[in-house]
Amino acid sequence: MDSAALLVGLGLGVGVWLVGEGFLGAPPASENVRPRRRQFRALVKVRALLVEAGHPRIDPLLFLLTGVLVALGVGIAVSFLIPIPVLSVLAGVGMVGGALGYVAKQRDARYQRLQQAWPGLIDHVRAGIRSGSDVTMAIIALPDSLPPDIVKPVAEFRADIRRGMDTDTALGELAQRFANPVGDRICEVLRMAHEVGGTDLPGVLLQLQHSVRADIAVRQDAQAAQSWIRSTALLALAAPWIVLVVIGTREQTVAAYQTLEGTLILMVGALVSVVAYRMMRSLGELPPATRWLA
Repeated sequence: MDSAALLVGLGLGVGVWLVGEGFLGAPPASENVRPRRRQFRALVKVRALLVEAGHPRIDPLLFLLTGVLVALGVGIAVSFLIPIPVLSVLAGVGMVGGALGYVAKQRDARYQRLQQAWPGLIDHVRAGIRSGSDVTMAIIALPDSLPPDIVKPVAEFRADIRRGMDTDTALGELAQRFANPVGDRICEVLRMAHEVGGTDLPGVLLQLQHSVRADIAVRQDAQAAQSWIRSTALLALAAPWIVLVVIGTREQTVAAYQTLEGTLILMVGALVSVVAYRMMRSLGELPPATRWLA
């Protein structure tokens, strides 16, 4: 069991690195990263993922360390239940990937909530500006009946203005709190209007509102048409491993997969499963919208 635990630890270390590099990828060159952490690309992407999912106060390093510790516990538990060392490693790595996938799902859900809320926010800002308010007052006057994903950043914008922060900087902070491509566009339009003035702002906001609504309609239609691909991908990924767990309680199965050949079969099977899942998911996903101010 000591050798199995050692293998679990080594495998988890390599697996977490592969997950971080493969799933998270390299950060855009324009991201504002502190120099002492510039080499940790996974931390940069995890931080962006947490912010876009609505968890800006969670430290990405702590999140990853917690995920690794939980995955290590899961791997050791699996090694006791099914004494196949490589299966313990795969279970631990899968736990880390599952945690990242859960946060990504929260990010997507928050994106959908914001997409539904942007037209209403633009309506309120347009109404405030047309009634004679400037950009700052139009944002401050936004009602608390808007969704919480908008109300909380707006409340922090009000607090920034009360502390004496200039509107340009406060709008930049608001865009970072929204952490959304449409939020970036709205804040940038309002920032330019505040700097240079002009009477065309209501018309510009109206065009932006039409654009957001058209984007919502297109994405909803595409997601409804491609939802079966995502469901099929998840089923195809999980099915063989569920079968393996079911038959893994038999002594013959355990003995077969404890050999070198059995270990290689499981590792190749895991690699093929992940690659096939990512390919099927890529067919069922729309290109992500790009943030202006990330």
